Amino acid sequence: MSTEGSGASRSGRSLENEDHFLVEEGLGLYVVCDGDSGRPAGEVASEVAVRALEQFIETADDTLATDIWRGSTATSVVERALRYAVNQIVATAEASPELEGMATTITVLLAHGKRGIIGHRGDSRAYLLRGRRCHQLTVDHELTESISNGTSDADLPIDVFAIDLNPRDTVVLCSDGAEEAVKDPSIVYAASELSPRLLASRIVGLGNRMNPSADTTAVVVRIRGEREPGWLELSSEPRGVSFGHTIPATT
Repeated sequence: MSTEGSGASRSGRSLENEDHFLVEEGLGLYVVCDGDSGRPAGEVASEVAVRALEQFIETADDTLATDIWRGSTATSVVERALRYAVNQIVATAEASPELEGMATTITVLLAHGKRGIIGHRGDSRAYLLRGRRCHQLTVDHELTESISNGTSDADLPIDVFAIDLNPRDTVVLCSDGAEEAVKDPSIVYAASELSPRLLASRIVGLGNRMNPSADTTAVVVRIRGEREPGWLELSSEPRGVSFGHTIPATT
């Protein structure tokens, strides 16, 4: 099996979109981060997190084909990647006083063959669309907690768990501006019939209409079987131009 993904994002009423996303099919890595608008520099925090996650997984890439997917290693790698991203946010804020207190949600899918690892912090979400049903995979966390118990952002919960993936499954990672749109029947029923690019665009468009004040971001990941053509393979490739790719995974 392999994955094929696409993402879309639209700012709300604010001119600054504080969401960032990543679609990196070569790594099987998909990310949505939603900067906390109630704090300084949410857009910086989300960008730092995305770059840190990509860097960490790229560093582990030498073992992806063999070691990382044996036992619980992949789960451990994703957990360490999220903690590295959080530490990078803290370090960046400490180096620049005007960034003090910045924070972001982080929702990640690392996919390989029939297995996916979800990593999650905050109130962005991951959904599984399967057989015209929408399943919420993540549980929301509050980015702010009472300081009376000594909890800091770096100590807040990080959830990491494995999921089984089937051909024609669709995983959607999204910021809170897109949550209601993902669950809308028009999206759930059409999910398996639309390309990841078109589905991501429709989710973001619908989410923006439902909640125009919020930044809206969605990353759509389609799981396809060995003999199932990808959407880009069904398209006419521009002459002399290479575009898009899917990476077959060893199962």
